[in-house]
Amino acid sequence: MWPIRGADAVVFAAGSNGGARAITDAIDVRAVERCLVAAESADVRRFVLVSVSPEAWRERHLSDDEDYYFAAKKTVEVHVTRSALDWLILRPSLLTDGPGEGRVFLGPAAEHHQISRHDVADVLAELLRHPTLSRRILELDRGSTPIIEAVGACVPA
Repeated sequence: MWPIRGADAVVFAAGSNGGARAITDAIDVRAVERCLVAAESADVRRFVLVSVSPEAWRERHLSDDEDYYFAAKKTVEVHVTRSALDWLILRPSLLTDGPGEGRVFLGPAAEHHQISRHDVADVLAELLRHPTLSRRILELDRGSTPIIEAVGACVPA
C-alpha cells in the first residue's frame, strides 16, 4: 500500500513558487501533510522538507498570493516540527537554474542571496548521509565552503 515502505527518508522538495492560493494550498500545505502521514504509516522515520528562506523576495513588494505562500510555508514548517518524525527543514535562498558551484553557506541562519538548484540537490544528498542530523532548521545560501564540509560542520559531534 505504501510504496515508500523500507525507504530511509522522505524528501519533500516540491513547491508552488507563490502562485494562486489554491495551488499553494494543494502543493505547499496539503501535499506535505499527506507525505507526513504516508511516512508515518510506512514507518519511514526521517522526513526532510525543502522550504524557503523567510527573507526571500522581501526586498520587493509581494502580491497577496506571494505573501500567502510565505505564510503557508511557515505553517507547514510548524506542522512538520510537531510531527513524531525525525525531521529536517532546509531553507534555501532564491533558487536559480545556473550550474552548481559546489560551495555553500549552511547553518541556522543565512543571509539571503541566491543558490543554484544543483547545489541544493547536492546539499540534500549530503544531508541524507548523516542520520544524526535531525530536528533542525538549516538555511542555505551560496558561499565559500565545500558542500561536504558545510554539512559536516552541522553534524552533531
